[in-house]
Amino acid sequence: MLFKKGDRVKFLNDVGGGMVTRTDNKTIYVENEDGFEVPAIAAQLLHVDVPQAGSTPFTGVAVRQEATFVDPEETVAPPAGDIPGYIDLADDPDESNINASVHILLAWILRKKKSEKISFDLYLVNACDYHTLYVSAMISEGAYRGIQAGMLESNAMIHLTQISGDDLQNISSIRLEILFFKKGAYMPQEPMRYELKTDEFYLTDSVNYVANEYFDEKALIFNISEEYLMAGIENVAREAQLKFEKQKMQIDNPPRSVKKAPETDTEEVDLHIEQLVDDNPKKLTPAEMLDIQMRHFTSALEGAIRNRLRRIVFIHGVGNGRLRLEIHRTLNQKYPKLRFQDASFKEYGYGATMVILKI
Repeated sequence: MLFKKGDRVKFLNDVGGGMVTRTDNKTIYVENEDGFEVPAIAAQLLHVDVPQAGSTPFTGVAVRQEATFVDPEETVAPPAGDIPGYIDLADDPDESNINASVHILLAWILRKKKSEKISFDLYLVNACDYHTLYVSAMISEGAYRGIQAGMLESNAMIHLTQISGDDLQNISSIRLEILFFKKGAYMPQEPMRYELKTDEFYLTDSVNYVANEYFDEKALIFNISEEYLMAGIENVAREAQLKFEKQKMQIDNPPRSVKKAPETDTEEVDLHIEQLVDDNPKKLTPAEMLDIQMRHFTSALEGAIRNRLRRIVFIHGVGNGRLRLEIHRTLNQKYPKLRFQDASFKEYGYGATMVILKI
Protein backbone atom coordinates (compact mmCIF):
# COMPACT_ATOMS: atom_id res chain seq x y z
CA MET A 1 0.00 0.00 0.00
CA LEU A 2 1.42 3.35 -1.03
CA PHE A 3 1.43 6.40 1.19
CA LYS A 4 1.96 10.01 0.11
CA LYS A 5 2.28 13.38 1.80
CA GLY A 6 -1.01 14.54 3.31
CA ASP A 7 -2.49 11.05 3.84
CA ARG A 8 -4.23 10.49 7.17
CA VAL A 9 -3.01 7.23 8.74
CA LYS A 10 -3.25 5.15 11.90
CA PHE A 11 -0.51 3.10 13.59
CA LEU A 12 -1.11 -0.66 13.58
CA ASN A 13 1.18 -1.31 16.57
CA ASP A 14 0.38 1.76 18.64
CA VAL A 15 -2.56 3.97 19.61
CA GLY A 16 -3.25 7.04 17.51
CA GLY A 17 -2.07 8.24 14.15
CA GLY A 18 -1.57 11.45 12.21
CA MET A 19 -0.68 12.88 8.82
CA VAL A 20 2.11 11.82 6.48
CA THR A 21 4.58 14.71 6.21
CA ARG A 22 7.22 13.15 3.97
CA THR A 23 8.68 9.85 2.71
CA ASP A 24 12.33 8.84 2.50
CA ASN A 25 13.09 5.54 0.71
CA LYS A 26 11.38 2.93 2.90
CA THR A 27 10.67 5.32 5.79
CA ILE A 28 7.40 7.23 6.14
CA TYR A 29 7.25 10.17 8.57
CA VAL A 30 3.96 10.79 10.41
CA GLU A 31 3.15 13.91 12.46
CA ASN A 32 1.18 12.74 15.51
CA GLU A 33 -1.36 14.61 17.67
CA ASP A 34 1.40 16.19 19.78
CA GLY A 35 3.15 17.63 16.75
CA PHE A 36 6.06 15.13 16.81
CA GLU A 37 7.27 13.47 13.62
CA VAL A 38 7.35 9.68 14.05
CA PRO A 39 9.18 7.44 11.53
CA ALA A 40 7.49 4.22 10.42
CA ILE A 41 7.43 1.69 7.59
CA ALA A 42 4.45 1.02 5.32
CA ALA A 43 3.59 -2.28 7.02
CA GLN A 44 2.98 -0.41 10.31
CA LEU A 45 0.48 2.10 8.87
CA LEU A 46 -3.13 2.02 7.71
CA HIS A 47 -5.13 4.65 5.85
CA VAL A 48 -7.91 5.97 8.09
CA ASP A 49 -10.49 5.51 5.33
CA VAL A 50 -9.87 1.70 5.20
CA PRO A 51 -12.66 -0.23 7.05
CA GLN A 52 -11.34 -2.12 10.08
CA ALA A 53 -13.96 -4.90 10.46
CA GLY A 54 -14.96 -3.92 13.97
CA SER A 55 -11.43 -3.70 15.36
CA THR A 56 -10.30 -1.09 17.91
CA PRO A 57 -6.84 0.34 18.68
CA PHE A 58 -6.51 -2.46 21.26
CA THR A 59 -7.81 -5.46 19.28
CA GLY A 60 -5.63 -5.20 16.16
CA VAL A 61 -6.68 -4.75 12.56
CA ALA A 62 -8.76 -7.41 10.83
CA VAL A 63 -8.57 -6.10 7.27
CA ARG A 64 -7.79 -8.01 4.10
CA GLN A 65 -5.45 -5.88 2.04
CA GLU A 66 -2.98 -6.32 -0.79
CA ALA A 67 0.58 -7.33 0.08
CA THR A 68 2.86 -4.41 0.97
CA PHE A 69 5.87 -4.39 -1.35
CA VAL A 70 8.89 -2.89 0.38
CA ASP A 71 11.02 -3.60 -2.70
CA PRO A 72 9.19 -4.94 -5.78
CA GLU A 73 12.35 -6.60 -7.10
CA GLU A 74 13.08 -8.53 -3.90
CA THR A 75 9.72 -9.14 -2.24
CA VAL A 76 7.25 -11.76 -3.42
CA ALA A 77 3.71 -11.82 -2.04
CA PRO A 78 2.75 -15.20 -0.47
CA PRO A 79 0.12 -17.27 -2.30
CA ALA A 80 -3.52 -16.62 -1.40
CA GLY A 81 -4.50 -18.38 1.80
CA ASP A 82 -1.01 -18.32 3.33
CA ILE A 83 -0.49 -16.99 6.84
CA PRO A 84 -0.10 -13.15 6.62
CA GLY A 85 3.01 -13.21 8.84
CA TYR A 86 4.84 -15.77 6.71
CA ILE A 87 8.57 -15.10 6.32
CA ASP A 88 10.42 -16.80 3.46
CA LEU A 89 13.88 -17.95 4.65
CA ALA A 90 14.97 -19.46 1.34
CA ASP A 91 18.68 -19.16 0.62
CA ASP A 92 19.78 -15.69 -0.42
CA PRO A 93 23.48 -15.46 -1.47
CA ASP A 94 23.54 -11.78 -0.55
CA GLU A 95 22.66 -12.58 3.07
CA SER A 96 24.82 -15.63 3.78
CA ASN A 97 27.50 -14.06 5.99
CA ILE A 98 27.88 -16.77 8.61
CA ASN A 99 30.37 -14.73 10.67
CA ALA A 100 27.88 -11.98 11.55
CA SER A 101 27.60 -10.86 15.17
CA VAL A 102 24.65 -9.32 17.01
CA HIS A 103 24.50 -5.57 17.68
CA ILE A 104 21.26 -4.32 19.22
CA LEU A 105 20.72 -0.84 20.66
CA LEU A 106 17.97 0.82 22.68
CA ALA A 107 17.84 4.58 22.07
CA TRP A 108 16.09 7.36 23.99
CA ILE A 109 15.46 10.80 22.51
CA LEU A 110 14.42 13.58 24.88
CA ARG A 111 11.60 15.86 23.67
CA LYS A 112 10.70 19.22 25.27
CA LYS A 113 7.34 20.74 24.44
CA LYS A 114 6.32 24.40 24.50
CA SER A 115 4.51 23.76 27.79
CA GLU A 116 7.92 22.82 29.32
CA LYS A 117 6.70 19.24 29.71
CA ILE A 118 9.03 16.51 28.51
CA SER A 119 8.56 13.19 26.79
CA PHE A 120 10.81 10.45 25.46
CA ASP A 121 10.81 8.65 22.11
CA LEU A 122 12.05 5.09 22.50
CA TYR A 123 13.67 3.33 19.51
CA LEU A 124 14.95 -0.19 18.91
CA VAL A 125 17.96 -0.24 16.57
CA ASN A 126 19.08 -3.44 14.83
CA ALA A 127 22.63 -2.55 13.75
CA CYS A 128 23.67 -6.04 12.61
CA ASP A 129 23.15 -8.43 9.67
CA TYR A 130 20.60 -10.58 11.53
CA HIS A 131 16.86 -10.05 11.19
CA THR A 132 15.01 -10.05 14.52
CA LEU A 133 11.65 -10.91 16.01
CA TYR A 134 11.12 -8.73 19.06
CA VAL A 135 8.69 -8.25 21.96
CA SER A 136 8.90 -5.11 24.09
CA ALA A 137 7.15 -4.28 27.35
CA MET A 138 7.33 -1.84 30.23
CA ILE A 139 7.19 -2.90 33.88
CA SER A 140 5.26 -0.81 36.40
CA GLU A 141 4.69 -1.94 40.01
CA GLY A 142 5.62 -5.50 39.06
CA ALA A 143 3.10 -5.73 36.21
CA TYR A 144 4.02 -6.02 32.54
CA ARG A 145 2.41 -3.83 29.88
CA GLY A 146 3.13 -4.66 26.28
CA ILE A 147 4.61 -1.94 24.08
CA GLN A 148 5.15 -3.48 20.66
CA ALA A 149 6.04 -6.76 18.97
CA GLY A 150 7.07 -7.54 15.42
CA MET A 151 9.91 -8.15 13.00
CA LEU A 152 12.82 -5.74 12.56
CA GLU A 153 15.04 -6.29 9.54
CA SER A 154 18.81 -6.06 9.61
CA ASN A 155 20.41 -2.61 9.81
CA ALA A 156 17.09 -0.92 10.54
CA MET A 157 15.36 0.81 13.43
CA ILE A 158 11.80 1.15 14.71
CA HIS A 159 9.98 3.60 16.97
CA LEU A 160 8.67 1.57 19.92
CA THR A 161 6.68 4.18 21.83
CA GLN A 162 6.59 7.67 23.29
CA ILE A 163 6.65 8.00 27.09
CA SER A 164 5.65 11.17 28.90
CA GLY A 165 7.71 12.49 31.79
CA ASP A 166 4.81 11.79 34.17
CA ASP A 167 4.47 8.19 32.98
CA LEU A 168 8.20 7.59 33.31
CA GLN A 169 7.90 8.04 37.10
CA ASN A 170 5.75 4.89 37.23
CA ILE A 171 7.95 2.72 34.98
CA SER A 172 10.67 0.69 36.69
CA SER A 173 12.20 -0.92 33.59
CA ILE A 174 11.88 -1.72 29.89
CA ARG A 175 12.00 -5.41 28.91
CA LEU A 176 13.02 -6.81 25.52
CA GLU A 177 12.96 -10.35 24.15
CA ILE A 178 14.71 -10.80 20.80
CA LEU A 179 15.11 -13.78 18.45
CA PHE A 180 17.77 -13.65 15.71
CA PHE A 181 17.63 -15.23 12.24
CA LYS A 182 19.04 -14.79 8.72
CA LYS A 183 18.45 -16.01 5.21
CA GLY A 184 20.87 -18.58 3.88
CA ALA A 185 23.74 -19.98 5.96
CA TYR A 186 24.39 -18.35 9.34
CA MET A 187 25.67 -19.02 12.84
CA PRO A 188 22.70 -19.32 15.25
CA GLN A 189 22.57 -16.84 18.13
CA GLU A 190 21.02 -17.37 21.54
CA PRO A 191 17.70 -15.51 22.07
CA MET A 192 18.19 -12.35 24.10
CA ARG A 193 16.15 -11.45 27.19
CA TYR A 194 17.13 -8.03 28.49
CA GLU A 195 15.72 -5.67 31.10
CA LEU A 196 16.83 -2.03 31.27
CA LYS A 197 16.25 -0.32 34.62
CA THR A 198 14.90 3.19 34.09
CA ASP A 199 16.52 5.98 36.07
CA GLU A 200 14.32 9.08 35.88
CA PHE A 201 17.09 11.52 36.86
CA TYR A 202 19.57 10.02 34.39
CA LEU A 203 17.07 9.99 31.53
CA THR A 204 15.90 13.56 32.09
CA ASP A 205 19.44 15.01 32.23
CA SER A 206 20.13 16.39 28.72
CA VAL A 207 23.90 16.12 29.37
CA ASN A 208 23.63 12.35 28.85
CA TYR A 209 22.32 12.77 25.29
CA VAL A 210 25.06 12.94 22.65
CA ALA A 211 25.47 13.14 18.88
CA ASN A 212 25.52 9.72 17.21
CA GLU A 213 25.54 7.94 13.86
CA TYR A 214 21.94 6.72 14.02
CA PHE A 215 19.90 9.89 14.54
CA ASP A 216 20.09 13.49 13.35
CA GLU A 217 19.50 14.59 16.94
CA LYS A 218 21.23 13.77 20.20
CA ALA A 219 20.26 10.47 21.81
CA LEU A 220 20.97 8.34 24.86
CA ILE A 221 21.95 4.93 23.47
CA PHE A 222 22.31 1.67 25.39
CA ASN A 223 24.26 -1.14 23.69
CA ILE A 224 22.06 -3.89 25.06
CA SER A 225 23.77 -6.73 23.15
CA GLU A 226 27.09 -5.85 24.84
CA GLU A 227 25.47 -5.38 28.25
CA TYR A 228 23.63 -8.69 27.82
CA LEU A 229 26.92 -10.46 27.07
CA MET A 230 28.62 -8.92 30.11
CA ALA A 231 25.66 -9.87 32.32
CA GLY A 232 26.00 -13.45 31.08
CA ILE A 233 29.72 -13.43 31.88
CA GLU A 234 29.01 -12.15 35.38
CA ASN A 235 26.42 -14.89 35.89
CA VAL A 236 28.92 -17.53 34.78
CA ALA A 237 31.49 -16.10 37.19
CA ARG A 238 28.99 -16.15 40.07
CA GLU A 239 27.99 -19.73 39.29
CA ALA A 240 31.65 -20.71 39.09
CA GLN A 241 32.33 -19.13 42.47
CA LEU A 242 29.34 -20.89 44.06
CA LYS A 243 30.43 -24.21 42.59
CA PHE A 244 33.97 -23.62 43.79
CA GLU A 245 32.81 -22.89 47.35
CA LYS A 246 30.49 -25.91 47.39
CA GLN A 247 33.17 -28.30 46.20
CA LYS A 248 35.67 -26.80 48.60
CA MET A 249 33.39 -27.58 51.54
CA GLN A 250 33.02 -31.20 50.38
CA ILE A 251 36.74 -31.83 50.22
CA ASP A 252 38.63 -32.43 53.45
CA ASN A 253 41.93 -31.18 52.11
CA PRO A 254 42.07 -27.90 50.17
CA PRO A 255 43.59 -27.95 46.67
CA ARG A 256 47.34 -28.26 46.81
CA SER A 257 49.32 -25.29 45.56
CA VAL A 258 51.92 -27.66 44.04
CA LYS A 259 50.43 -29.25 40.93
CA LYS A 260 51.08 -32.85 40.04
CA ALA A 261 53.34 -33.29 37.05
CA PRO A 262 51.22 -33.91 33.97
CA GLU A 263 51.26 -37.25 32.19
CA THR A 264 53.54 -37.54 29.16
CA ASP A 265 50.56 -37.43 26.81
CA THR A 266 49.02 -34.38 28.51
CA GLU A 267 50.16 -30.79 28.05
CA GLU A 268 49.53 -28.02 30.57
CA VAL A 269 49.22 -24.40 29.34
CA ASP A 270 49.06 -21.44 31.74
CA LEU A 271 47.02 -18.59 30.22
CA HIS A 272 47.48 -16.07 33.02
CA ILE A 273 48.44 -12.84 31.29
CA GLU A 274 51.58 -12.30 33.38
CA GLN A 275 52.90 -15.60 31.98
CA LEU A 276 52.39 -14.47 28.39
CA VAL A 277 53.83 -10.95 28.23
CA ASP A 278 57.17 -9.46 29.28
CA ASP A 279 55.89 -5.94 29.91
CA ASN A 280 53.67 -4.84 32.76
CA PRO A 281 50.23 -6.37 31.97
CA LYS A 282 48.52 -3.48 33.76
CA LYS A 283 49.31 -1.35 30.71
CA LEU A 284 46.98 -3.53 28.61
CA THR A 285 43.23 -3.05 28.30
CA PRO A 286 40.93 -6.01 29.13
CA ALA A 287 40.26 -6.48 25.41
CA GLU A 288 44.00 -6.58 24.60
CA MET A 289 44.63 -9.09 27.39
CA LEU A 290 41.82 -11.35 26.14
CA ASP A 291 43.13 -11.18 22.56
CA ILE A 292 46.66 -12.23 23.66
CA GLN A 293 45.28 -15.08 25.80
CA MET A 294 42.99 -16.38 23.04
CA ARG A 295 45.77 -16.29 20.41
CA HIS A 296 48.00 -18.27 22.78
CA PHE A 297 45.12 -20.70 23.43
CA THR A 298 44.56 -21.32 19.71
CA SER A 299 48.26 -21.75 19.00
CA ALA A 300 48.72 -24.24 21.86
CA LEU A 301 45.61 -26.22 20.88
CA GLU A 302 46.63 -26.50 17.23
CA GLY A 303 50.12 -27.61 18.30
CA ALA A 304 48.68 -30.29 20.59
CA ILE A 305 46.51 -31.59 17.73
CA ARG A 306 49.49 -31.75 15.38
CA ASN A 307 51.59 -33.55 18.03
CA ARG A 308 48.79 -36.08 18.58
CA LEU A 309 48.53 -35.47 22.32
CA ARG A 310 45.65 -37.10 24.16
CA ARG A 311 44.77 -34.16 26.40
CA ILE A 312 45.66 -30.52 26.96
CA VAL A 313 44.84 -28.52 30.10
CA PHE A 314 44.38 -24.75 29.88
CA ILE A 315 44.79 -22.89 33.19
CA HIS A 316 42.65 -19.77 32.92
CA GLY A 317 41.83 -19.05 36.56
CA VAL A 318 38.41 -18.02 37.89
CA GLY A 319 38.54 -14.21 37.57
CA ASN A 320 35.41 -12.71 36.05
CA GLY A 321 34.83 -15.78 33.85
CA ARG A 322 35.38 -13.97 30.52
CA LEU A 323 38.40 -16.05 29.40
CA ARG A 324 36.73 -19.34 30.34
CA LEU A 325 33.59 -18.35 28.44
CA GLU A 326 35.56 -17.40 25.31
CA ILE A 327 37.52 -20.69 25.42
CA HIS A 328 34.35 -22.77 25.68
CA ARG A 329 32.64 -20.74 22.96
CA THR A 330 35.61 -21.18 20.59
CA LEU A 331 35.71 -24.93 21.25
CA ASN A 332 31.97 -25.25 20.55
CA GLN A 333 32.08 -23.21 17.33
CA LYS A 334 35.46 -24.05 15.75
CA TYR A 335 36.28 -27.48 17.24
CA PRO A 336 32.87 -29.18 17.57
CA LYS A 337 34.42 -32.68 17.39
CA LEU A 338 36.61 -32.14 20.47
CA ARG A 339 35.36 -32.96 23.96
CA PHE A 340 36.18 -30.68 26.88
CA GLN A 341 35.39 -30.45 30.59
CA ASP A 342 36.52 -28.79 33.81
CA ALA A 343 39.97 -30.09 34.75
CA SER A 344 40.65 -31.89 38.04
CA PHE A 345 39.34 -29.78 40.92
CA LYS A 346 41.95 -31.21 43.32
CA GLU A 347 44.76 -30.06 41.05
CA TYR A 348 43.43 -26.78 39.63
CA GLY A 349 40.38 -25.76 41.65
CA TYR A 350 37.78 -24.34 39.26
CA GLY A 351 40.33 -22.50 37.17
CA ALA A 352 41.19 -24.88 34.33
CA THR A 353 39.61 -26.57 31.30
CA MET A 354 40.77 -29.94 29.92
CA VAL A 355 40.37 -30.63 26.19
CA ILE A 356 40.30 -34.31 25.20
CA LEU A 357 41.91 -34.65 21.77
CA LYS A 358 41.64 -38.41 21.43
CA ILE A 359 40.46 -41.31 23.55
